[in-house]
Formats: sequence, C-alpha cells, structure tokens
Amino acid sequence: MAKAAILMPYPDLKDIFDALIHNYPRLTPMTVEYVQTDLIAEKAVRLEQEGCELIIARGLQARLVRSAVEIPVIEMRASTQELETLVLELKQKSRPVPGETPRLGIIGFFNMFHSTERFNSLLDVDLRVYTATEIDQYNMLVNQADIDGCLGVIGGEFVLKQAAEHGLASCFLSMGEESAREALESASLVGYSIDLNKRSTAEINAMLDNTTYALAQVDEAGTIRLANRLFYEMLGKTPNEIIGKEAGEIVGDLSPNELKEALQTGREIDASVVSLGHRTALMSIMPVQVEEHISGAILTFQESQRVTEMDSTLRKEAARQGQVARYNFDQIFAENPEFQHIISQLKRLSRYPAPVLLKGESGTGKGMLAECIHNYSLRWDSVFVTLDCSISHPDDLDEKLFGRYNSRKDADLSAVELARGGTLYLRQVELLSLETQYKILQLARGRYLGNGSNLAIPIDVKLILSTEANLQQKMQEGTFRRDLYYALNALRIEIPPLRNRREDIPFWFNTILSQRSRTLGRQIHLSPDAVQALVSFDWPGNLDQMSSLCDRLVLLAEKRNVSEEVLLQHLQAISSEQTIPEADPHETFLNTRARELLELLDRCHGSREKAAAELGISKTTLWRRMKKYGIARDLSLEEK
Repeated sequence: MAKAAILMPYPDLKDIFDALIHNYPRLTPMTVEYVQTDLIAEKAVRLEQEGCELIIARGLQARLVRSAVEIPVIEMRASTQELETLVLELKQKSRPVPGETPRLGIIGFFNMFHSTERFNSLLDVDLRVYTATEIDQYNMLVNQADIDGCLGVIGGEFVLKQAAEHGLASCFLSMGEESAREALESASLVGYSIDLNKRSTAEINAMLDNTTYALAQVDEAGTIRLANRLFYEMLGKTPNEIIGKEAGEIVGDLSPNELKEALQTGREIDASVVSLGHRTALMSIMPVQVEEHISGAILTFQESQRVTEMDSTLRKEAARQGQVARYNFDQIFAENPEFQHIISQLKRLSRYPAPVLLKGESGTGKGMLAECIHNYSLRWDSVFVTLDCSISHPDDLDEKLFGRYNSRKDADLSAVELARGGTLYLRQVELLSLETQYKILQLARGRYLGNGSNLAIPIDVKLILSTEANLQQKMQEGTFRRDLYYALNALRIEIPPLRNRREDIPFWFNTILSQRSRTLGRQIHLSPDAVQALVSFDWPGNLDQMSSLCDRLVLLAEKRNVSEEVLLQHLQAISSEQTIPEADPHETFLNTRARELLELLDRCHGSREKAAAELGISKTTLWRRMKKYGIARDLSLEEK
C-alpha cells in the first residue's frame, strides 16, 4: 500500500477525508491535516523524507508541493456537480434582470476545477473563467470580472473579499465529498502503480543482490541512481552516502572520458581497472538506450582475488619464487592496426574465465601476452604458473600438471593446484599426450581430474595455451583431440610475426637493446640508416632473433655508434634462415631498402646527384648503397 498524505487549505475538509480514506485499501494514510500555505512546502519535504509516497493537495498549495518534492502530487478539484450547484446559487444571488442571461465569473488556479464548457447552455448563464498563476493576481482578476460586467464571482476566501469591495455577489469555491472521492480515486490508481513499481523494484533488487557482481546504475549525467548490496559492501558505505553522487566521486580511477563516451555514443567499455574503497575491481560500462536516446548506463564490477587470501602456503611460496606475471598491456607497443585490434581482443578475453589459445611463430611474444592477459584480469595479484610442454617427457608432464598417483602430500601439489585462483600458462600444447589432453579439456570446463582420482572436482583456474603448430593438421593426424581442438579454437588469437607489423620493430628493438645495455653495462646507438635496415629485415626468429642481435651488438660492436653496414654484418652472422642481400640485381627486390632506392632513382630519371640531394647524402655514399644492393649501371640508371 502506498503511503499517502492529505494536506488541506481549510480545516473543514478534514472530517470529509477522515470518513472516506479507509474505503481505499491501496492507500495508507500518514497524515490528514490542515496546513497553512506558507508552511506547505516545508511540510511536504519532511513527509517525503519520512517515506511518504504521494500527497493530495489543492490549488496553490498543490503547486507549491509539486515544486518542492519528487513524489506524485494529486490535485483536489471541485467536481462538475459541485460547480454546477455553485453557479446556480450565484445566479440567484446576483439577481439578474428578468429575461437576460446573467454574466458570472469563476476565479482561481487552473487546477481547482474541471471544465465548464457546457455550463452556459445547460444553466442559461454567461460564465467567464479567470485563471491565476500567482495569488497576487486575484485582485486584478476580480477587477477584470467587474469590468467585463460579471454580476458575481466564485472563488476562494481572497476572491470573496475582493468581490465584496467591488459590490459583486460571490460564492465560496468549496469542495465536498464528491471532490474528495475523485481525489482519493486518482490517488488510489497512483498508489496501485506505486505498489507495482515497488514490487518490480523489489524483484530487481533481489536479483541484483544475488549476483556475483557489484552493480550501479547511472543516469545520463553520470549520477548514481541505483546500486546493489555488493556494491555498497565493497565500498563500505550506505545507500545515503552513494545515491545521488557522481560516479567519479565514488569509483576511484574511473576515467571520466570513458564514461562520457559511453553515455554520449552508446559504446560499451570493457575491462577497466578501478578501485572501490580499498579493493581493486574490473569495471565494464553498458549504456542503456531507449529508442535513439542514451538514458544512462549500468556499471558492472568484478573484484580481484588477493595473493594474501590464497589458501595454500605452498602457493604463496610459488608466487614469492617468481610464479607471477611481469608484463602489462601498457608495456606492449602497438602502432600496427592489426596488432592494436589483437590487443583489444586480448583485453576483452582477460576478464572472462574461458581458456585462450595464442597461435604464432616462435618469438612473437606469446608468453609476454599471456602475462599481460593475467595482469589485466581479476587474478592480476594471484599466482601465474608457466609450464613448457617441450621440456618434459609426456608422462612426466602429466604428473607435473595433475600430480602423482595416490599422493596426498602438500609438497606434491600439481601445477594445476598451484594455479588455483590464478592462471596456468602452457607453452607448446600440441606436445601433450592424448590422455593429458582429455584432462586439459576438463580443466577448460572448470573441472580438475587429478591423477589417481576418477572424480572431477570444480576448480577455478584461468587457462592460457600457446602453440606454433597447426592444430587442425595435428587433429587430422590423430595426435590432437578433436573435442579439445574445437574447445580451444573458438578463442584462438593469431599473433602476427614482426615482418607483418614492421612499424612496431623500432620500438621492440630499442626496448630490448636498452635492457641488454643496462645488464651488460655498455650503451649502443644505431644510426638512422641502421634503424631503417632493421625495419626492412624479415626477422624469421622474431623477438628471439632480435634479442640475439642486441646481445651481439652490445658485446661485439667495435664502436658505440652502429652504422647500417655494421648492423647488417652482425645480422648476417646470426641469420641462418634469411641472408642479407648482396650485389645481385636479381635479389634486389627481396630487400625493401633496395626497392625504395630503385623507386627514388626512377623518380630522378637515374640522376645520382638528384637522388643523393633528396636523401641528404653525398654521391659517394649513394654509390656505395647502390653497390651494396646490387643496383649497377646495367640497370639503365645512368645519369641523364
């Protein structure tokens, strides 16, 4: 039942409402009382704070209440029958000339009476209606009625006082039982709607409070309007401390630009790391769109798990000994659009417990990206266990992963058990035996099947796997399980080699070179031409080959400033799969730098002088480059 208050401008209305209110079971009366107009707004605000859900009021008081509170306001109006009675009474009082239609007036706020359109024909009067927007207008309106030739007016106490001064007949615009019934009927319908809304809200809150996520609803301005129990608990605050506040005041590290973008464009925001009180959470923003308008958004928060809450001393020790992830996505440079998209996909996958398969050549950074996935997830401060499937016999590998048969010692905890609540990363997953692959399939489904046990138990482990092999071919050959292939292939991410993202090569080389220089205590710098040669090389060994080159340059380069020629010499020394092009015109087009130089010479019509000037080098240096790339006189590039 809706809690209702009835506020009246005249004491004589109280008895009428007291007698009727109990006939409306959808309304629970909080108060039925007379209130002076200058106190009505203050009274309404206090009632709203005490839980009042709707207010019945009249005329000016109703307008003042409506502007002071947000709850529904039902306006008392004089019923049509009551108005008709008053008009007939005023018609007699005004003593019209026999045979003439008397002109009468009704003065008041527009919300004090119903339509009077048919009164003239039914009651044989010329009825004028004068509506006020402010009480100070009553004197003017009574004066206007007098000028218009009205013999009498109907209105409130102030109107009657002014009418007497003008010598006009008057009748008090009272409200009786019928008006009270109409007001209560309207209030009862609104009360029914309030009850339905309360029931729906209670059901929604019950669902929200039983979710595993903290939730908050914000309006289009970013103000929090609703939240569930878990949200309050994570913050350690009450609803009064949160509702009505800007989301940025409550949620630490919340990017105002992200929230603004979601509310303005409707774009979903996934997996942003924020803080709620003293806790870290992963937040998503889901805009709420009504037709073409964004009316607000739902913020979803998932709390991370703490290393300090791990239930195994051995797992804590594993984390202390280095079973943790070091890399974050912030450290991954991606100017290449394809690689930027891959990073975006990996961030999205980080927030879910589903397994992720990283496919790519050796040295493309799969292990680094696996650590980034872990550190971007809710498990970022839990253990990260890595196991390379190539370093053990398949039988030993199964034991490392799932434990020894019939072992009950804590020291014999498996890699999967160590990774509980964290992440398990398996390199070269194609080398697992078919039996172990079945257990991995169960693990991907959230079930742990330890050695020596026929019972799979639930387990919380994020599974990341990587491979260089063609798993589809392995499946067709019968060495990789079909069901595991399809379980992993759904979330397979292809990591492109460096040759497919050349714009990222300088960053990675400088990053690795800086690390090696700090470790080995010798600084090395590359000339601009040497950097361009790096970009031109195909890097079949990817980051591994790049690391080897950095080690060689730091240790063996005779000069600290490495030229293109010196770089190519060292690159040739460590490159077995790909050689550096020599002076063979047929091999020229295998090298990007050579093609660029040929294109320049072609634009300059073979003029070495013009080409050297455009490059900002001497003709001698240009000739050395042409000789190195195999661009000679027999290519018809003589100066014109």
